[in-house]
Amino acid sequence: YSDSSKIFSDFVVGQVLEEGKHPNADKLKVCKVDIGTAKVDVVCGASNVEKGMKVVYAPPGSTIPVNQMKLKAAKIRGVESSGMICSEYELGLSDDHEGIIKLKDDSRVGQSYSEIAGLDDVVIEIGITPNRQDCLGVLGIARDLAASGLGKLKAIEDKNQKGSFKSPINIEIKNSKLCSTFAGRYIKGVKNIQSPDWLQQKLKAVGFRPISALVDITNYVMLDLNRPLHVYDADKIDGKIIVRESKKGESFNALDEKSYDLNDGMCAIADEKKVLGLGGIMGGESSGCNENTENILLESALFNPINIAKSGRNLSILSDARYRFERGVDPYSVLVGINRATELICKICGGEFSEVIVAGKIPDEDKFINLSVERIQKRLGVSLNYKEITSILNALGVETNQKGDSISCQIPSWRQ
Repeated sequence: YSDSSKIFSDFVVGQVLEEGKHPNADKLKVCKVDIGTAKVDVVCGASNVEKGMKVVYAPPGSTIPVNQMKLKAAKIRGVESSGMICSEYELGLSDDHEGIIKLKDDSRVGQSYSEIAGLDDVVIEIGITPNRQDCLGVLGIARDLAASGLGKLKAIEDKNQKGSFKSPINIEIKNSKLCSTFAGRYIKGVKNIQSPDWLQQKLKAVGFRPISALVDITNYVMLDLNRPLHVYDADKIDGKIIVRESKKGESFNALDEKSYDLNDGMCAIADEKKVLGLGGIMGGESSGCNENTENILLESALFNPINIAKSGRNLSILSDARYRFERGVDPYSVLVGINRATELICKICGGEFSEVIVAGKIPDEDKFINLSVERIQKRLGVSLNYKEITSILNALGVETNQKGDSISCQIPSWRQ
């Protein structure tokens, strides 16, 4: 685990009082920074630094998280620099190193950065084995902790919102082996603003860079429920959504700013004119959301894990969505996820939402296995009676019934 309050204990809010050109370097600036206890000179290479700006200041003696470098006061091209003005990249919060962090104007000079950024908490890093894909979200971890007696699992309230109109965008699945279920919801009149502080802080704490409210909400739901989602700018979709096999020679520009040439048999999400993205792996720039987005289509789907893994390897794309889909996600989370995201989007971005449109079928088949009490005892090497075994299984969400000398177990959807 890592204790963020200790990692960022030396970092404080500073204010740039003066900024001017470095006498010996065109791309550097010399800044006078008020850190509350003193006013210090700092050489800075960021293009966005400006007078009056509230910044994150790292003093000499502090350790920069991204590379564990211990800062020292030093001369940079002949000018004394005491400490550093930090970017999100240098703090290990994201890959964004284009400029330094600009704090809100009401941030108090000299205040601990971890306090105002909500980073004064302990972050636990968990190594998940391939068979426990259900624990790739907070909900899955909470289930196991509750089953171990460390608390009571809070019920997830699935607000099954009924939309006020039908989706103007239809969905067609042409190959159900690649995608068995594709649910979509049209939301009109949204404002893709910057996410509220609480949402940004939660994402930053686990290494995600806040982008915009719409994207941040889908990432938040993924981290919470282990339910990958995707959001399209609906006004950039020509006609309907078509889930089909890709054709060799097709390509698309992805959200990671790279272009990918597709092979036959990959799961392409397309409209009537172009490829919009690679299902379960990454969306495309052509239908991506930006600050001008007003109408969106929210996606929650089930993709073939084997095809996802194969396509991801062939194209060398490792995304958070791929990581989850290739291991398998809870089939019952399709509607739960889209409803949770709808709730957050309307709360943060506003808008009016449609009915959910579903192509394919939401899996609803219960799966059962029979367990022998005798076999369990031999496997575990400990003596457990029927009551003890069923108590443990029930705590893990497995419904049980006695069936002769065996236990009939209904497998929960998240473990199928």
